[in-house]
Amino acid sequence: MSNVSPAARLRTARTIAAALAVTAVGVLTLAPRSLVAPARGAFLTAVEGASAPLLAGLLSGEAERVLNTILFVPLGATVALLLGRRWWPLAILTGSAVSACVEYAQRSIPGRVPDPADVLWNTVGAAIGVVVVAVGRLIGGAVRSLGEADRTRRPGS
Repeated sequence: MSNVSPAARLRTARTIAAALAVTAVGVLTLAPRSLVAPARGAFLTAVEGASAPLLAGLLSGEAERVLNTILFVPLGATVALLLGRRWWPLAILTGSAVSACVEYAQRSIPGRVPDPADVLWNTVGAAIGVVVVAVGRLIGGAVRSLGEADRTRRPGS
């Protein structure tokens, strides 16, 4: 039997998820295009397929903004999951800082074009990730409260 608590296991899983999100962002944004073209292409195809109704009316530049935003949603969400509620703004700042670092690094990578506007859209994506976590926790808390209230109202409870 393991002596690791469920809370510790959950924290480990959240840490791994955050590390995977950072790794994915790093690989998709910093590796030379010739090396990541197949993976980036598959990612963009999947995202475009999943978000086709949203992207249908957008110009190609706007679609790129939406894709930049979507790329950072998991990063914002996983960092928020690692932090206490009052520290969630730090998850948004982390997304912004990671994006700024990526754009700065892209200056020296052949085939990459840094765009300061990407920092804005990536930060919006991180903020959306935080909102998703906040809404999920609110709904989860409400469901738990309703369940507890239901158990206390039952005869014999």
